[in-house]
Amino acid sequence: MKRSTDSSPPNSRAALAAGHEGTVAALDAAATGDPEADDGGRRLRSAVQRGEPSRRLTDTLDLVEETAAVSRSQKQIYVTIERLTGLRFGELQALSAVADGATHYRAVARATGQADPAAEATCAVLERKGLLARHAHPEAARNTGEATLVHVTAAGTVALQQAEALRVRLLDSVLATLDAEDTDRLRSVVSRVNDAAAPRRLPAIAGLITGSA
Repeated sequence: MKRSTDSSPPNSRAALAAGHEGTVAALDAAATGDPEADDGGRRLRSAVQRGEPSRRLTDTLDLVEETAAVSRSQKQIYVTIERLTGLRFGELQALSAVADGATHYRAVARATGQADPAAEATCAVLERKGLLARHAHPEAARNTGEATLVHVTAAGTVALQQAEALRVRLLDSVLATLDAEDTDRLRSVVSRVNDAAAPRRLPAIAGLITGSA
């Protein structure tokens, strides 16, 4: 890959705009590497490739710069949680996925976005820490008895509760700097953004990008 000579800061408007072509290429690569991608995802990738930037692109780039600061703050929250609990973000994700019903490392990988080998390694680390344990599938128990499935242990449940309590306390300390009106406004905006980006709306978003909706 040809190295860029652009010295713009990584989150500057120039760098973000210049990255549009690279984003499309990355989406192509993701599509190639994910043969089971859902139809909504494929439509969205196709829409990004064909679509022209909206008239509000400048506003979008401003928003990207501003949300980058929020992302950095969120990262610091998880760094603090890691320091206090000894659990990396990926480990917390995997532990939460198992608590939510994922019983195999492949299901953990799908839930967390990790590659299968990475999810398998993460589950192994959590087992060694005593936060996950293995059990056999009922069919396997009657046959080989091989324990291939995982579940959260009592210690794992406590670790999740501690991590969630820390996350809430840290976020609460941030929100404490806002007044009630700003907090309500933030809640409303976050709710609208989450709804707009929901997986069920991917086909509609693709239509908006191409102007076919």
